[in-house]
Amino acid sequence: RSRGKDLMKREIDTKKLYYGFPVILIGYKDSKWRYNVTTSSSSYTLGDMITIGIGTNSNAEKNIKEYKEFTVNIPCQEILNKVEIAGFHPGQNKIGMADITYDPGKYVDAPILDECILSIECKVEHIVEYGGYTNFIASIKRRVVEESVIDEEGKLKGVEFNPIYFVGDEHQRVYRYFNDESKKLGDNIGCSAEDDGPTCG
Repeated sequence: RSRGKDLMKREIDTKKLYYGFPVILIGYKDSKWRYNVTTSSSSYTLGDMITIGIGTNSNAEKNIKEYKEFTVNIPCQEILNKVEIAGFHPGQNKIGMADITYDPGKYVDAPILDECILSIECKVEHIVEYGGYTNFIASIKRRVVEESVIDEEGKLKGVEFNPIYFVGDEHQRVYRYFNDESKKLGDNIGCSAEDDGPTCG
């Protein structure tokens, strides 16, 4: 049925479109600086698999391709200045420049960043290059989460998890944050997270 003129769409002229991706800090072993970090918003995870995208021939891409491991760290808005430092200054010691503290991973030789609310240790399984970008498909070896967003049973408190989101196009990009409102999966259609079938409620 018609949705009305107020919801009409039109094509926009842009080479990039970021429709709300979590900002991540990718930690990696660096042949020059021992460890390093870069900012990205290109990632997704399914089960125990994670994929990240990085510009081909960047310092991060070259080192991850060589050592076949990395970490994905989720920052919060309180360290946005460090996120921006890590997103610029290619090839430099960005961990030192941003005064980022870390511990080495348990299963990978890459940094777990102390000030991030969630960190994932990753081993590269496949590499796909396309359109000037390199996609690293990796297996997840360990997940660690800040205690303040874990309940007594060791489960993630999703309503208190507040990452930074990246939104915009080639002309302007901005950071966005969650508001205080949240709903559980299935609440909008009378289902619960435990329901696994095509119908519920």
